[in-house]
Parts: sequence; C-alpha cells; structure tokens
Amino acid sequence: MRHRIGLVYLPGALPCFETFGNLPTDIVSADGLITGRQASEVLDMLIIPGGSLVESQTVQGGLVQEILKMADAGKFVLGICSGFQILSRGTDIGRLSATPIFRKGLGLIDAEFQPLICTDQVKATVVGASYLTGQVRAEVAGFHCHTYGNITLHKNANPILVSHTKRLNYRKNVQDLVSGISNSKGNVVGVIMHSLLEQNPLIIAGVSKSLGITDEELLEIRAANAELQKRVKSEIGIFTDLYAGKTMQTVKSPRALMVTALGSGSGKTFVVTGLAGALKKRGFNVGIVKVGGDIRDVVPALYLIKEPIRRYSSIKIGESGWTPQSEAVQEASKYYDFLIIEGAMSAFTGVLMENVKRPSSTAEVAAALGVPTVLVVGCEKEGIEGAMVSSLGYVNLMRSLGVKVTGVILNKARLSYLTDEIRQVMNHAFASAGVELLGIVPRINLEGRGAIPEVEIKYEEFGAKAMELAESSMELEKIASLAAPTKEKPLDYREFIEKFKNILETNLGFSPYKGRDQKACS
Repeated sequence: MRHRIGLVYLPGALPCFETFGNLPTDIVSADGLITGRQASEVLDMLIIPGGSLVESQTVQGGLVQEILKMADAGKFVLGICSGFQILSRGTDIGRLSATPIFRKGLGLIDAEFQPLICTDQVKATVVGASYLTGQVRAEVAGFHCHTYGNITLHKNANPILVSHTKRLNYRKNVQDLVSGISNSKGNVVGVIMHSLLEQNPLIIAGVSKSLGITDEELLEIRAANAELQKRVKSEIGIFTDLYAGKTMQTVKSPRALMVTALGSGSGKTFVVTGLAGALKKRGFNVGIVKVGGDIRDVVPALYLIKEPIRRYSSIKIGESGWTPQSEAVQEASKYYDFLIIEGAMSAFTGVLMENVKRPSSTAEVAAALGVPTVLVVGCEKEGIEGAMVSSLGYVNLMRSLGVKVTGVILNKARLSYLTDEIRQVMNHAFASAGVELLGIVPRINLEGRGAIPEVEIKYEEFGAKAMELAESSMELEKIASLAAPTKEKPLDYREFIEKFKNILETNLGFSPYKGRDQKACS
C-alpha cells in the first residue's frame, strides 16, 4: 500500500466505538512506533479516537512527539471527541468539582473545552474546508456522545463543522454548536461528532482526495483494515492480555437480558460492564443496548468488548433516545447472540409522566419486549436488609405489571457479617419470590474522580474492576442461562399506567386522588 493510516491504541482510547470509515491500517501505541519505525515516517494520516484520553492521561512521550511531527510535516491528524480535546489547548474537566480542573492539550488547535452534555444523533453543516472535506455547505450526519462539548474558539481556530442539536444537558434545546475545528493549514482537524467517516461518503471522498488515495488503493486499505479489526476486537479492553473465548455457535434466536435497578446510583453500569467483559471472555458474542438517550452509560462496556455505537444502541423512551424498542432489538440481533439491555434510572422512572410518547420507562420497555429482567440493588444506604426488603417489593410490583423478573444482584454490599446461615435466609427469601439471587457484589472504593461514569472516568480502571467482581461475585452461568429470546407483545400503555396507580393505592395505602381534604398528620 502506498498510503497507511494509523489509529491510536492505548488505555483510555475507544478504537472500535466507530469504524472510522474502515480506513485504519496500523495501530499506534504509547511509544509512537510501528514495527520499530516512527509513526511520522510510516503514516500519511493518524486518527486519535474518542474515549477517556484526557482523564486517563495516556497520550504522552513518544506518541506526543509523533503527533507533533506529523502535524508539522503537513500530514493529516484527526482527533475525534476526546482525541479532539488532546489536540486543543485543554479541557476544564471540573464538572461536579468544587474547584476548576484544567487538563492541558497539545495546543495544535486553538480552542478550549468546557462541560456540555450531548448524546443525540445530529445533522451538521460543513462551514469550512479542511483535509476532511472541501464541500462547504454540505450536510453530514453522525452522533454526539460527550460531556465536554462547549468549545471556546481563539483567534487561530478555523471552524469547519456546525452541529444542529436538539437536546443538551438532558433537556430539549435546539441550538447550533461548533463541532469541528481545524488549524490554519487544514491538516490538523478536531471533531466532536462520531461516525462521520462511516456515515458520509463525501467525507471519505474528501479524505481520499487530501491524501491522494485512488479507488483501487481504497480497496486495499479496507482489506488491511479488516485484518486490523480482527486483531483489535479479539482483546478484551486494551493491553489487558485478556482475549475473547472461542465464539459460541450462532443461535437462530439471539438471547437478551434486561438489567434495571431501584434507582440511579445502584450500579447498573458497573454490573453491565462487568457482565459484558466476562461473557465475552467466555465466548459469547455480546452486544449492548441502552434504554433512553444517555449512551455514555454503555461506553465502559463497549470499551471492554470492542463494539461500536450504532443506531440500535439507544431505545427511545418519551422524548429521549434514538430507535423504537422493537426495531432496536431486531437490528441488534443481526449482529449479536447475547444482548444486554441496560435500563434508564429506576425501572419505574417516567411511568406517571403525562403527555409524553410511550413507552416512557424501563418497566414499560421490559414488559413490551417480554425480556428476562435482572434487578440491580444498591446496599450502601439501606444495608443488605433494607435492600432485600426494597428489592422484594420491586420484584412483586414489576411482576404484577407483566415484567419477567428473573433475578436480583445486590451491589455495594458489606460482606463482613454474612454467615452461611444469613446467606441461606437470603437465598430462600428470593426463591420464595420466584427469583434467583445472582450475586452479592462487595462495596469497593470507586467513589473518587476517575472511577465513576460522568466524572472523569478512566475506562481501563472502571472496566477492570467491574470485570473482576463479575467473575468473583456473580453467578455468571446462571445469568447466562436466564437470558432468552424476546417475546414482544402489544402493550396497552394506558392500562399499564392505571394498573400501576391501582397497585400503589391498594398495596401501599397511597392515593393521589383520595383524602385531599384530610388534614396533614401533625
């Protein structure tokens, strides 16, 4: 091949979050070398993918020198999302922090980043020429998945892309945002849009023109990329020396499992991440789908299993999310034999919302899909005793509404006082409710910055700990056996909501309609 394209591959990077137009032919690690030669001598283009590169601080030393050399030599350097942040002046990562936290970038693009969340599919307009494309005023498509999307441009920044967003910071917000910038020469480019290279032929045409790649050579490049993807995807995580087991025989009806919780903070993302990595290690062809639009929640799992975000990755509930549930599951089932569907917030969050599109909650999605469902219950506030009481109540309520609850995982538990007798009592209690106790995951120190989703997460640390505890504290064989093909059925959402209200009134002694004139308890 006359042209070679590198992809940065090191802890914190997401080398399979998108396909990058099937262009990368070589991987470039922290030393900046390709089979002993400097990347700047070998490559015509370098792609720095998204991930947690800023938080992980793994772009250093030899790799930095090679990026600077390529930029100075007029070669094409493309940073996507976190890769863009690396190329910029720096990022204020102080979200949810009492004091500012500024991480410097390489300064190749004259811009800075501040917090702004966007996780939607978007259209964008090309507003400036660069090595990416010269088709100014053309429209392109992709998606955003970022926490730091507020970009401040300085005098040498050349905007090349403007996204037309509909939701920002979890709320409806129609706004145009600069989402792509280049240096003055146009050879160093940063974009916060994902999937530009795979969804837009005009972008591939622009890159090919900038590098002088012919149609014949493009076929050679993509053949080399297919081999690179096989090698990259075989590893679980990055530089872990863990590899996927022999892929199990493809089944006619892919199995699925919903993972939901009593509320945010229960540890759904942690459990899903650990399960995904552990099951891939055992040879399952695992895919991840998220209920709702905050696809950032599934990124740690995708970091381990090396799978991309596609349109089916987000199930639409209410005004949030991308794809109707039936379509999402059917499409995902073309690629995977084992689907893990991560719920949004608590199972019932959104059930009582009025004047919104249905479904609007995880429980409604689970009932409509007829999918086996596992409940994750955090124990750090109520203790194991309170968590059991709460989870048994949830199990009964969900089953009354037609949700196929099959198991419970107790998370963030203190294990010091759990005797064999107590464990027997727990197992019996759940068995009597018709569900399996699938794991008791110990409480660990994951509370600091760098270990929690949305707050300076380091995917390599989060993923490693999640997978370790999945293997040591969860009944993986039982969990795998509980998954089953979805059995979708028409769901009368109005009836579902009314039944939910009636259960609240009957079982919990609460009515939103009765007793309004009664005096409040003193």
